[in-house]
Amino acid sequence: MSFSLFFALLLASGPAAPPAPSAGTVYSSHLMVDQEVTVGSRITGIVETILVDRGTHVVKGQTLANLDPRELDADVRQAKADMELKKVEFERAQALSSGNVVSKADLDATRARYAVAVAAFEKAKTLRDYAVIRAPFSGVVTEKIARVGQKVIDIQNQPLFKVTAFEPLLARIYVPDKEIGTIHRGDAVEIVPTNFPRERATGKIEYISPTVDAGSGTVEVIIRVRRDAAQPMLRPGVAVQVRLPGPRRS
Repeated sequence: MSFSLFFALLLASGPAAPPAPSAGTVYSSHLMVDQEVTVGSRITGIVETILVDRGTHVVKGQTLANLDPRELDADVRQAKADMELKKVEFERAQALSSGNVVSKADLDATRARYAVAVAAFEKAKTLRDYAVIRAPFSGVVTEKIARVGQKVIDIQNQPLFKVTAFEPLLARIYVPDKEIGTIHRGDAVEIVPTNFPRERATGKIEYISPTVDAGSGTVEVIIRVRRDAAQPMLRPGVAVQVRLPGPRRS
């Protein structure tokens, strides 16, 4: 091809097309949840029944297990009987005080004993309620350590279950401070599981730290991930690639 013909073709084709704009920076992360706790017992007792297993979906307040309540029930009955007796004594003292048969000091002492008995009854009921081990929030039972017949001691912080809340599903990344001006709370981002790229999802920037880590020069960013029942691979611990939006055009 002659030089003149090459030059003519170059002019006809026009200037070279500019490169496609960047779709945004990609960061590696792992999906995580905001709530995951180990559930134990607040009192000493023997595990009597277990009502859930690993993988059970639970709602807040749902019963996970029961401790043997017989001793606690007896304490409630005893406290109630004592409260009722102290109430009768207080009411009698009130009636007698109107006729100056009982002094004000004696009336105050009787009133105080009744108040102590009421508090003891309320405490006994609260301890009885602790015999029911409940889910602290809605989620999934991811570990079951409890066994029927097991003795649990409150001061040992013995784990019985682990409950994980699968919502909200989050991803954490660390963005260099020089790029923080290009992202904003509420911006949409793309989430692509590293090993399951077809399960890609979207998310929104939920939190941008107001401070910069002096050691790394980065800012913490939390993304809330959107998912539906058709995306079972999106779960806590899964490695993902987080693609941030490109710079906004003015």
